[in-house]
Amino acid sequence: MSNPTSLSHPPKPLTILHTSDWHLGRRLYGQLRYHEFEAFLAWLTQTLQQYEVDVLIVAGDVFDTMTPSNKAQALYYEFLGVVSKSHCDHVVVVAGNHDSPTFLDAPANVLKALNVHVIGTACEDVADEVLVLTDSQDQAQCIIAAVPYLRDRDVRSAQAGESGADKDANLLAGIHEHYAKVAQVAKAKQAKLIAQQQRHIPLIATGHLFAAGGATTADDGVRELYVGSLGKISADMFDECFDYVALGHLHVPQKVGGREHIRYSGSPIAMGFGEANQTKQVLLVQFGQNLASDSLKERVQERIEEASTASQIPTAPQISAKPSHTLTTPAAGAAANSSQADLFCGDLFDDWLEPTANQPSQLQTHADSAADSISQLDKQHKPDEALAAKTLHITADNTMQIIAVTVPCFQQLLPISGDINHILQSLQQLPHTKPIWIEVAYTGDEIVSDLREQIHAAVAGTPFEVLKIKNHQVRNKVLKAQSTHETLQDLDEMQVFERCLVANKVAESQRPSLREAYAQIVYQIHHDDSMAE
Repeated sequence: MSNPTSLSHPPKPLTILHTSDWHLGRRLYGQLRYHEFEAFLAWLTQTLQQYEVDVLIVAGDVFDTMTPSNKAQALYYEFLGVVSKSHCDHVVVVAGNHDSPTFLDAPANVLKALNVHVIGTACEDVADEVLVLTDSQDQAQCIIAAVPYLRDRDVRSAQAGESGADKDANLLAGIHEHYAKVAQVAKAKQAKLIAQQQRHIPLIATGHLFAAGGATTADDGVRELYVGSLGKISADMFDECFDYVALGHLHVPQKVGGREHIRYSGSPIAMGFGEANQTKQVLLVQFGQNLASDSLKERVQERIEEASTASQIPTAPQISAKPSHTLTTPAAGAAANSSQADLFCGDLFDDWLEPTANQPSQLQTHADSAADSISQLDKQHKPDEALAAKTLHITADNTMQIIAVTVPCFQQLLPISGDINHILQSLQQLPHTKPIWIEVAYTGDEIVSDLREQIHAAVAGTPFEVLKIKNHQVRNKVLKAQSTHETLQDLDEMQVFERCLVANKVAESQRPSLREAYAQIVYQIHHDDSMAE
């Protein structure tokens, strides 16, 4: 990371908001979720205004599919239209693996007139991915290396007889080379601007990729970006010139390789029940001079302490009529109360998760008791509740700080796992004040022939809706073949293929090559741009 301490700084700090993985249009067990997406975008608009954000970065997976619905498209374009009229000077959007590159690129020239910069496809000339953003006075604010999701074909050429290890090495080399070229162009532009303006110009990179050792959840819908375990990068791949790296793809907020300035913002909405107990967030990154010295920080700290005494989560500070332009949250080193610390467990992965390079961590998601079920709901903050902001990192010279702002929960999700007594007890103890979507996993030893009837009777007349009832453990004991009562909704593509291999009695010696060939086909289906001509 570059060191700006010897250079002068602009009088007004630069504030960037980093978000990703919206997955507009995504369903949960067939349930439409547009009310959540609409509420999130409305909240994000208010947050941009509240913190007087200068640049918004969306690091991929704007949509859930390459052919988004009309409703999903309308939400996206309406949001961009509103933001273009706000205080926010620029919006930078890069494509993720779920997005159609050509679909995002199609209106790019029109959106550019609104200061919305879209990079859907990796550019043949990497210089086109390096954006110099300016303010209303035409002064450079920052440089964005807007790198989208790099598809296999973008960074390497397939070669006959290439082994899996060769593919992995060539793919990683191609990704590294692409970022190295982008960094070279960006550094040249930065040096020129520094010479002209005699102050540090922040350099930010984007990416949509899978970091080695990244934490995931069991049902977050995060696809493998490449066939097998290829393409998992390390923090060392990013040039030290980047002041901040805004990543997308993983839905759990986390930093990469212990580097404070390389981060995933995570998805703003729980994409599955495995994410139900996560605190969702967006990241504010601010560049300026002496960011920790603002006296308003002390007043915000007092508000947080008062809210803690009242057992409430503090609100993020309101912007005054004459804002100080310095984000106001508790200092990074300040002692936090236990309830507030729990909110930001995503930044503590280095302490309590130990993922390996080959096996990403998965988080425990199901409640073990009725009390745990209530506790899970308590951690999901409703839109009308006060929210918290926390400083995750501030540099030693006080020229950059990273702040997490909690995203409210717009639809409560609750996974319940246990025997029938535990399930019914948990349902009975739930508060009837809010609609809750529930996933039930029956793990008892007894056969309960009327399991569904009992569960649906327990939620009758309540605002609860049971979206899924899983009973695989009993099926395995009662039925010799689990697949007899499986549905396609219960399986992914590879699991269906495995069932076919078993059903057709394919020899074990032939299965590895067939799995690899099938994985290639599935990869092409997911990643070929159906919107391209």
